[in-house]
Amino acid sequence: MEENIKDPENLNVVYLAYIGDAIFDLFTRDLLIKNHISKVKMNELHKMNTDIVCAKSQARIIERLIDDNVLSDEEIDFYRHARNAHPHSKSKNSSIVDYRKATGFEALLGLLYYREDKNRLDTLLDKVKEYLLN
Repeated sequence: MEENIKDPENLNVVYLAYIGDAIFDLFTRDLLIKNHISKVKMNELHKMNTDIVCAKSQARIIERLIDDNVLSDEEIDFYRHARNAHPHSKSKNSSIVDYRKATGFEALLGLLYYREDKNRLDTLLDKVKEYLLN
């Protein structure tokens, strides 16, 4: 039985980050396949994706979205709230600062997904695509 998320702003940010991580991973895999399918081997695609979805890369992406004034004040406030939430796990391969920024970024993606705000989610991911391809 499917249950709708009626108030995604009140979901634990860990859940929002969990779905946001999946959204971002699918987005980057799709981007890589569409732009590199005939140019690189599968193991190279995997390495490229791993480099993009790592906490350090996600931290740089969210910083750039903020610096470029892509995010609304509400989105920045939510990102900061999610970034500062008590982590339920620790990163093995990144600094705690990058890990928390990445969690905030993923939670923001999850929030937009559960709000069913496809236009805004697409807008942010289009900007990320621009960053990654240039």
